[in-house]
Amino acid sequence: MWYQDIGLKYPIFQGAMSWVSTANLVAAVSNEGGLGILASGGRTASELRDMIRQTKKMTKRPFGVNLVLFEKNAEALCKVICEEKVAVVTTGAGTPQRFIKQLKNAQIKIYPVIPTLKIAKKMLKLEVDGLIVEGMEAGGHIGTETLLTMLPQVTAITNKPVLAAGGIYDKHSIETVKCLGAQGVQAGTIFLATEESEISSQYKKLIVSSSNPGTTIKRSNAGFSARVLDLGDSNQALSLRNAVIKGDVITGAFMAGQVVDRIKKIEPLKKVFKRLL
Repeated sequence: MWYQDIGLKYPIFQGAMSWVSTANLVAAVSNEGGLGILASGGRTASELRDMIRQTKKMTKRPFGVNLVLFEKNAEALCKVICEEKVAVVTTGAGTPQRFIKQLKNAQIKIYPVIPTLKIAKKMLKLEVDGLIVEGMEAGGHIGTETLLTMLPQVTAITNKPVLAAGGIYDKHSIETVKCLGAQGVQAGTIFLATEESEISSQYKKLIVSSSNPGTTIKRSNAGFSARVLDLGDSNQALSLRNAVIKGDVITGAFMAGQVVDRIKKIEPLKKVFKRLL
């Protein structure tokens, strides 16, 4: 099986969430048999190296790093990733073409996150190992297509592993996307709501108190769209760090997918994996 080739017990990726995907959460996911993924967004190359090495101290299992391709220091981040020889790189916000050879030489698997069929086709022309199809149900920066609409269109054009992201909650979610050709899943919001997650207590409180419709789409001046918790008249800026670290409901963007409406309590990570399996 493709995920066993990576060294995973289960075909479950933890979505990389900037400021959220700390060594503690990533190592915990990998120790459960999934793939924990560090987020390099907003980090210096030195900070990323420290995060990778800290994670290595906490797990002997494979883990990954997400590379945000529009970051000005993407080249320096990629250099660290290759030197530290992580198992997998997921990419977003651009094409990984200029880094493919470098990553392949380091024997790192490459899984771009794609929001449209058009971008999926472009990625499949590159030497990637698989795709992560993310629907607009997901949290954080999103596209305009739903997962169940886009997924079967992508799985129809490739034999490479395709993971489904957006709205993943339990084993029924996994069985649903398998019917549409997915060979694995990536989840983010359900891992926010764990004891191992180090987000602010205010963030966790907002997650468990959410009710339908618990999220809304905010747009930044730069044109980015992000799915965040619906805080009514709160004057949210798109600043995830303020949400994660400070729990600031005025300037913080509390990113979460639509599946947040189903989360009613904070649980140990083991219970989340039990529900998925």
